[in-house]
Amino acid sequence: MDILLKQAQSFLPALRQLKDDLHRHPELSWRETRTTALLKEKLTALGLELIDLGMETGCAALLRGGKPGPTVALRADIDAIVQETPEEGEVVSEVPGVMHACGHDFHTAGLYGAACLLSTMREEIAGNVAFLFQPAEETTGGARIMLSHGLWEKLPSKPACVFGVHNRPQIPAGKVAVQEGPLMSEKANFTIVLHGVTGHGGTPQKCIDVIVPAAAIIQGIQSVVSRNTAPEDPLVCAVCSIHAGTPENFSPDHLTMTGSIRAFSHETRMMAQDRVERLTRDIASAYGCGCDFTCEEAAPLLFNSPVMTALARRAAASVVGEENIVGTAPEMSSEDFPEFGREVPYFFYWLGSGFPDRENAGWHSPKFRTDDSALAIDAALLARSALEGLAWQG
Repeated sequence: MDILLKQAQSFLPALRQLKDDLHRHPELSWRETRTTALLKEKLTALGLELIDLGMETGCAALLRGGKPGPTVALRADIDAIVQETPEEGEVVSEVPGVMHACGHDFHTAGLYGAACLLSTMREEIAGNVAFLFQPAEETTGGARIMLSHGLWEKLPSKPACVFGVHNRPQIPAGKVAVQEGPLMSEKANFTIVLHGVTGHGGTPQKCIDVIVPAAAIIQGIQSVVSRNTAPEDPLVCAVCSIHAGTPENFSPDHLTMTGSIRAFSHETRMMAQDRVERLTRDIASAYGCGCDFTCEEAAPLLFNSPVMTALARRAAASVVGEENIVGTAPEMSSEDFPEFGREVPYFFYWLGSGFPDRENAGWHSPKFRTDDSALAIDAALLARSALEGLAWQG
């Protein structure tokens, strides 16, 4: 058994305790104040240097090795989502309507475990390891803000590489997915605002109703995927919220809808964005409505390079054995982890967190749960990746 995994298993109860604490006290994006304070306390107790980014939530800490060398970064996200927790199980959220339903409490505990492992061997380490506890991944803004606050400049050197892990309920605990190429999609968020003329619902001829053109726009957007892209070129164009009207006998004069566009190709995403905007404006005009359309990139494509995949595979094989490394299909959900990789090489793992012999609920489900025996693998995998990264002659 890998020595790091053996050590991580020895303090697995402490990792579970931290994860359970975070699960009971989830915090939404940019509100992770309790989580941040707890992490700073624990990281300081390990003898790590806190890096002042001038941010209210999230934190970064540095371990300086006993020998000179490069810097490697490890990242976990810390925020929760709006989700009701079913009243079942020993550990449930104590915050109404907020839950760690994507496993960021799991990620945070795993990265803390990696810090525990590496801090015990700091004199042997040639280089530095930065531990990044990122806020606001769910709103895909935290990574960009950490970098804008001078993260790389405040380290001894720009990282040679950075690693991240996300739990995967569809993969059983004990397995690690090491996948080359696209893993999670590029994403842009759009907002459509329609302007009409309000009036009585019984005299529609005197109004410019925004509900009917909104329905036509939604139908039109679906045609972008079915008629403007090849079947083998993955694309999602989704309207995710609609807000309009109050009384049942009024035609509203204002409607807002939001949605997202996801693709594995930047060219495909930009084509879809252009088509969605043109369809929206043309349909609104045909119905006599005014229209505002905005679209902004929310997350870049997550793409594991061949070189970093080879490095990550060595780390994973050391921890779980080659027989427990699996491949996986890419996912059309998105992550802002690649923001850290705009200037440095990166790799992103999917770590098995599913319970064996049962159906496991996916991310963002109120029934989402993790097999916390995998926390030791998370900690050891990140620690081993850091050591591989420090030794890498890239």
